[in-house]
Order: sequence, then C-alpha cells, then structure tokens
Amino acid sequence: MKAIVFEKIQQLRIHEKPIPALATGDVLIQMDLCGICASDLAALRGDVSDYAPPVVMGHELAGVIVESRHPDVKTGERVTVNPMLSCGVCAECQNDLDKYCNTVEGIGHDLDGGYAEYMRMPKHGVDTGKLIQVPDSIPPEELLFLEPLGCCLNAMRETFFKDSVAILGAGPIGLMFTQLAKRAGLATYVVEPLPHRRSVAETLGADLTFDTSPAGVAQLQEITGGGVDTVISATTNDTSAITLAFKVVRRGGCLNFFGLAPEGEELRVNLEEFHYAGHKLMASWAFSRASLEESKQLLIEKALNFEPLLTDRFPIAQGLAAFDNADARRGVKTVVHP
Repeated sequence: MKAIVFEKIQQLRIHEKPIPALATGDVLIQMDLCGICASDLAALRGDVSDYAPPVVMGHELAGVIVESRHPDVKTGERVTVNPMLSCGVCAECQNDLDKYCNTVEGIGHDLDGGYAEYMRMPKHGVDTGKLIQVPDSIPPEELLFLEPLGCCLNAMRETFFKDSVAILGAGPIGLMFTQLAKRAGLATYVVEPLPHRRSVAETLGADLTFDTSPAGVAQLQEITGGGVDTVISATTNDTSAITLAFKVVRRGGCLNFFGLAPEGEELRVNLEEFHYAGHKLMASWAFSRASLEESKQLLIEKALNFEPLLTDRFPIAQGLAAFDNADARRGVKTVVHP
C-alpha cells in the first residue's frame, strides 16, 4: 500500500509499505479520507515535538473496517478514531483526561496513522474505547471532522463567554468555532487575512468578518465598544496573533490561545498591567472522550455544515502536493484519499 511517511523534520516521502498484519484483537481500517491537520504541518516544520518519526501521519480519518480480529467489531462498520491511546486505568484516564496519561501514544504521531490505504487499530485501542463506530448516515466527508470538532467542543466548555467572541483565523478549526459560537447565541466576529476564508465564515453565520489590517482591527474595536468579551485564537499563535488577540479583547475578557505556537514562542505579560486589566488567559488543546461523543452526536444530527470546509482532495500518491496545498492555505481543508 501507499503511505505518506514523516521521516524527519523537513522530510516527507511516499512509501510503499505492506498492509498491516493483525494480531488477536486488532482491526484493520481501510481509509476513505484523512484530513491534513495544522499539527502535522507544524511537526514537518519542526515547530512541535510530540511526534516520533519515522511514522505515517494522519489522525483526522474516516474509514471502514475490512478485517477484524476483535469480537466487538464487525467488518463493514464505518469508523473513525480517538487518536490518543492511553492506559485507561490511571487517575487521568479515569477522569477523562487521557491526554495527560504518562503512557499516551498518538495515532499519526507515534503509531502509524491515516495517510495510508490501510491502518491497524491495536487491540488496546479497541479495548479502551478509542475506536469510534458511527452510523452509515455520516459520510466520510463529515466523519473526518469528528476529532477536530471534539477539540473545539472541549475548548467551548473550558472558555469563559459572555455576549461576544472574536475568532482569529477562518481555517477549518476557526470555521467550526464560528458555527459553535452562533449555536451558543454569541455575537460572532471572525478575523482572517484571506478573503476566500472570510467569505466562508460569512456563509457559515459570522456576524461580521475583518481582515488583520490596522483599519480592520480598529473597525472591530469600534463596533464592539472597545473589544469583545472573548477571543479564541484558532491560528498559529505567533507574535502577531498574540498582539492581535490583546488588541481586540476588552478589559476583564478571556483569551483562549487554542492554536499551536512556533517553537520558542513566549507569552510575556507585565503582571501589574495584567492585574488591572483582569484578563483571563488560557489554552485549550485536544479533546476528551465526552467531547468526542458530543461531536459524534452533532454529526448524527447534521447540526453543523461541513460542506464549505472540505475544499481540496489529493490521492495519497500526491501527498507531498497535498501538504504544500495545505501549508499555502489554499481553499480551507485539504484531505488525502487512496
């Protein structure tokens, strides 16, 4: 089978690999689609370190069981995965905080993932509930968003909201936050430098969109009377994004730095100024089992519109071009398929 392998920083290649062999309790997933995540792009650049190359990347996946050696899994079932395989018994796992488990391994990070024609889900992952079986009514084009939507839902639970929110970035994550914010009844403003992505945000219900120019920022400040109650930074949290977030939030407001940051990026605050500004600073990442279950239910209910998000498809054989496309932020979501 063909697979996209992250060999080392700045090195991605297409490999011919054997179809994974199964041990007792394992299952084999045939891929339909797998989305390229910003974390994969960051790993390739060398900005994040929670990957163990060489590894087949890919964790936002949609597929079908084609072989099962597990009694609870049948062939033909439509599935995706919770890509964090944890021990299932420690205090963190017992409290639905698997991401803090000391033994956690990530599909597409440490274990071969979905940028391939087939993927093995090990018995331990099935036994601990990390194989997510869904009804056939959820097409692959929506199912691949279950995991990233779960990340957004987790952040929505953790963030302090009042009446208004500014979402920085209108990539796939920012556009899901846009829809969730509108469902929550919030005045929703999206700040995005790319016109085609601002247009999608407007289609999906953003009250107003702005570019990142000084004039755009000033307009948002004026419309909101000095700033929004909450900022969710759904973009790369570099110096410019951090500065922008503080410009558009009001005193006493909440800032959630959801997006990844370049290696070595620091957030520096003057503690006296911070004290009197009363800002609530936080970062949300990943998901919980509960947020993935909620995500699954929203997909079943067709509660969100994913059609404008999935814009670019590449076969695995053109995986390097797919990564270039995603990195250049053409379209919105880039996916690969067999």
